[in-house]
Amino acid sequence: MRKPLAVGAATIAVALSLGLAACGSDDSDEGLTKAEVIEQADAVCLDYTGQLAEIVSNLDPQATQADAEALVTDEIVPLYEQEIEELRAIEPNSDDEAAYTEMLDTLESELQAIEDDPSRITSGDTAFPEATKMAQEFGLTECGSGEPS
Repeated sequence: MRKPLAVGAATIAVALSLGLAACGSDDSDEGLTKAEVIEQADAVCLDYTGQLAEIVSNLDPQATQADAEALVTDEIVPLYEQEIEELRAIEPNSDDEAAYTEMLDTLESELQAIEDDPSRITSGDTAFPEATKMAQEFGLTECGSGEPS
């Protein structure tokens, strides 16, 4: 008999819908302005949130803890790795580069912790607490929204 997952797909979606996403641009030798970085990141976050919701919606409501953890490892972590790759393609100006890079490094570190122990998410823990806080401090409004600060 399968043991129903204590935490449903909605909990996984909420916990993970707070990641960051963006696309880059090579328009300027000086790098993008902060406003341009924010605009691009927030626009792409909407797309990644949709992709995440689709993945999570495919989780059987009767899924076991192991099934949910496999979903995190096999599908959700790779999605966030794509986001990080796109974020790293952004070239902010020199004034914003350090904060931006630190935010991405933190996101990557928190994602690694999830990959190492997917039960952190399936148990309802906040997925990216530090990266979310940094994203909000940077000025992102869509990326990282919805997570308690």
